[in-house]
Amino acid sequence: MQTSPAKRLFGKYWQSLVVVLLVMVNSSAWGKEYMGLIQAYEAARANDPVFRGAMAVRQEGLEYQTIGRAKLLPTISGVVSNNQNQSRVTDAGGRTDNRGRYNSSTSSLQLRQPLYDREAWAAKEQGVARTAASEALFRLREQELMVRVFEAYSKALLATEEVRLVEAQLQSVTELLRSNEQRLAQGEGTRTDLLETQSKQELIRAELIVAQDRALHARGALQAILGESVNKLERLVPGGAVALVPGTLDDWRSKAFDSNPEVESLKQTLEAAHQEVRRVDGGHYPRLALLLSIGSSESDTTSTYRQSSRTTTVGVQLNVPIFAGGSISAQARQAGAQHMKAQAALDARVAELEVELHRQYSAQKNGVLRIAALQSAVATSHALIEATQRSFIGGERTNVDILNAQERLAQSVRDLTQARYEQLLAGLRLRLLTGVLSESDLRVVASNFSANLP
Repeated sequence: MQTSPAKRLFGKYWQSLVVVLLVMVNSSAWGKEYMGLIQAYEAARANDPVFRGAMAVRQEGLEYQTIGRAKLLPTISGVVSNNQNQSRVTDAGGRTDNRGRYNSSTSSLQLRQPLYDREAWAAKEQGVARTAASEALFRLREQELMVRVFEAYSKALLATEEVRLVEAQLQSVTELLRSNEQRLAQGEGTRTDLLETQSKQELIRAELIVAQDRALHARGALQAILGESVNKLERLVPGGAVALVPGTLDDWRSKAFDSNPEVESLKQTLEAAHQEVRRVDGGHYPRLALLLSIGSSESDTTSTYRQSSRTTTVGVQLNVPIFAGGSISAQARQAGAQHMKAQAALDARVAELEVELHRQYSAQKNGVLRIAALQSAVATSHALIEATQRSFIGGERTNVDILNAQERLAQSVRDLTQARYEQLLAGLRLRLLTGVLSESDLRVVASNFSANLP
């Protein structure tokens, strides 16, 4: 039994479409060198300007503790002076002593140790809180970098895959157009079929231009984070296992309030604001300090001309504030307002975290169901195209039916790929919100990608 030319052509272009789509599901361009997700993360740690800025902020924050502690430690200062003088002294009887030019010198070394200083103690605790807030904020930026890298990586890869998917559609429509032309030449087809396919071909070409532009921008966004050019990206393994984070929403909520670095940073900022209230209030209290000084002088005054002395002094100094024009009270009210602001910022972020946790938990959980549904839709679309082709050859279906079936398949493939990326991203974001995201989690996600795919 011979196969008709039309059927042979349909088989040819359909086989090409199937091969390209199977290869293109979750794939990027081929090349000799591929950049994996972990490689991208390591490059971002070294080059991302946002993360480098976070490292500088952290280094700055580490000094708050040292600065605050210094206010409780002794301070040592030394003063040395050497002067040249010209003096003439007249006593009460009118006698004048012209001493001419002579040198004088003084030197002193003083140690001051606070004994009682409420302001200094509060400043010390404030420095500890500020350093802790800075450390927590840096942990947040580290975890955010993992999410930002994966998000940019997946967007660049998805944009590239969309380009190849549209190219596969264009190839399929081009094969269909050739079939229409041959069928029309043999008197089996219609000019309407030919024009419909030509119109669809031009629409796909326009879509390809848009997809290529999106891919270019997505690649540029990734390179901006990595600080280096990107050649090829590892591909998401087709049909890989869908990871579902363990635990209930209440479990993750409890982790978030205990471990979230942003919440911890805000808590420490609140503590620093509380210590600022105490520090300012300390201005109303007396300060007591131990003083120890050693000094020597030679001809330092007219009464000690040609005399030298050496003095050692040990004592205490009491400083009692009486009136400062109301500035301390004003600063105390200002510090109280800042404390209320810090508390409001913490409460607002906790409320936002509650909403975001629920959203990401639902996204990664519902993503599993969505992926399963889209996998079924892709399989159904394949079967629909085959059935539509057979019906078209038998005269039961039209050219438009084939084009629509191909479009539904392409859309299903695109949605499936995007759903897999979004499900992985939701898992990372959920861990970020709870403050438990680590490089090992990123490596688990990276195991879903490979450069060695058939």
